[in-house]
Amino acid sequence: MGEMQTEGRGRGRGRLGPAVAIVSLAAAVGLAAAGGCAAPIRFPAAPIVERETRAGLVRAYDTDADGHADYFTTQNSDGRTVQIAYDTNGDAAPDTCLNLDQISVADCRHIVIILDGVPFDLAKRAYDEGRLRLFHPPVRLIAPFPSMTDVALADVFGTMRCLGYEALFYDHKQNRLTGGDSYYLDMKNEPWTPHLDYRAGTALDALGYLYPRWTFDEELKAFKNLFNRRDRKDLAVYFVSTAGIGSREGEEGLRRCVDEIDHVIEELVWQARGLVKFTLLADHGHTLKRCERVDFRKFLRERGWHVTDRLAGPRDVAPIEYGLVTYASFATRDKERLGADLLQHSGVEFVAYAEGGKIVVENSGGKAFIERRGGRYRYRTDAGDPLGLEPILQQLKAGGKVAEDGFADDATLFNATALHRYPDPLDRLWRAFHGLAEHVPDVVASLNKGHCAGAADKSVWLPYMASTHGDLEQSSSTTFIMSTAGPLDGFLQEAPAFRSRDVSEIIEHLTGRPWPPPCERSRP
Repeated sequence: MGEMQTEGRGRGRGRLGPAVAIVSLAAAVGLAAAGGCAAPIRFPAAPIVERETRAGLVRAYDTDADGHADYFTTQNSDGRTVQIAYDTNGDAAPDTCLNLDQISVADCRHIVIILDGVPFDLAKRAYDEGRLRLFHPPVRLIAPFPSMTDVALADVFGTMRCLGYEALFYDHKQNRLTGGDSYYLDMKNEPWTPHLDYRAGTALDALGYLYPRWTFDEELKAFKNLFNRRDRKDLAVYFVSTAGIGSREGEEGLRRCVDEIDHVIEELVWQARGLVKFTLLADHGHTLKRCERVDFRKFLRERGWHVTDRLAGPRDVAPIEYGLVTYASFATRDKERLGADLLQHSGVEFVAYAEGGKIVVENSGGKAFIERRGGRYRYRTDAGDPLGLEPILQQLKAGGKVAEDGFADDATLFNATALHRYPDPLDRLWRAFHGLAEHVPDVVASLNKGHCAGAADKSVWLPYMASTHGDLEQSSSTTFIMSTAGPLDGFLQEAPAFRSRDVSEIIEHLTGRPWPPPCERSRP
């Protein structure tokens, strides 16, 4: 099958119109049902010999299937693969040895692989169990809130802001819901795609949920074909299919994806004789918990709200429902009353909205306010402690890190809250209403485990989600970044994590060259 892909950086990156996308989708469904055409992985699935030596754990592979070892890897005392070697004379012993850490990044290709929806804990477990050992250990990477692909990757690539959190959003100037499938298919909410060298055509995205394994194989094949073209030194590629696998298969499915990505990277390092470095990350986490859709339209109608797509009166509400995710957003003219009614639903953990220069955060046990001055934040509770921050703030005050007026600098708060149940909540909630997207909702609800929101038509073909994302909690919010080009913990200093918007700086430090590379302008 030919590649269904979108190439970035101005290399003829086409945009599929809705009609073309539907035709492509129908054709692809037929091929998927016929079994697909995934490219085989050439690199052996396992070594033929494995032994401990004074230098470390050595694994020997038979890459040409002649029954004799011809490729060898050595792990150091930390379990990281630091040396590769090749048999060049057929005696099944290493002749050419290469220390990977001594190969300069300047002499190597650098490949950035972005997965959709892999939580940090899953990547860390895979590493601890012995996978991804060409890499230095993974480091936490915190996505914006809501933890959604478009806003997260806009931060990763440092692009202009997205139109909305998702492809459907409420345009207050036009006073109507705007976007949807046509915006999604045309990638109008993806300002980050021009920086990619590979992103599957959006017609393939739906197949990523209907036939996730087939889609993943197609993406792997397309990526390997692009790598083997050798027409550019640096690549940035994005796999959408991991989101579908997580949604369908949950943790076990994502673990298998990580294993296969690891296998492909092992193959490409062998193939390139060590002259390639990889950085691997994901856009956001995943809950790894089954959830079912909440019908907020029905719920709000029962409480006297007029559900509409255009606001006219104080009891009007426009639910902004697109993907099946663990947050919900709404347009309304009465934020406080809508928030109070939403909190009557057992699926709502808390609500947030902007009011009078503050962010109001409210749950069933209380209310708090987030304020920002320059690079500082203040969290002030009115009743209860909806974000559970009071113990942390008391410790910071005792250490002299909170000013008399209650404000603390952003870096201090980030370091103190990155591992909290709600990581980095003050900055993330503030940005959700100030600068994360051009068109932001009036009220956002973060949902409890076991619940998700979204368009009713999507729940027809996905009646439940084995896992999804979007809310403010750790599993959904915190993903990972790791690299073979060098360790990342040195960049952390006192912080326990990075933010998505730190990625470009991290990669520039690792490689010594600008990232993302400038986009080439498309010719008319």
